[in-house]
Amino acid sequence: MNIVIQPYEIVQGDHGAQLNFVVVDGNGDIVDLTGASLSLAAQDANDPTQTNLTLSGSVQVDVATSGTCHYTTAVGDFPNPGTFNAQLTIASGGNSITAPNITIIVLPSLPALNN
Repeated sequence: MNIVIQPYEIVQGDHGAQLNFVVVDGNGDIVDLTGASLSLAAQDANDPTQTNLTLSGSVQVDVATSGTCHYTTAVGDFPNPGTFNAQLTIASGGNSITAPNITIIVLPSLPALNN
């Protein structure tokens, strides 16, 4: 299982950023997401405890037969800059498959100006 288009770049603390995915199988064929439940998990690549972040958003299917879906970042997601490893899990019909190797780069937000 693969994800197309990456790495993803977002700004620290932003919410409402959309991470778009196209899910394809090992042959490069589109995976039909009809009836599937999807979730995104992420970890800081430099965290020795390998603790998953708490993500408040959800993955939404855009066009199931095209394998397209997206995650919209929520308040509290990715509070620190860095590189994050992520994976998308697709559950359907009693089966669960994982699309690993997603890279999300969180850029530091600029400091507020002092007026």
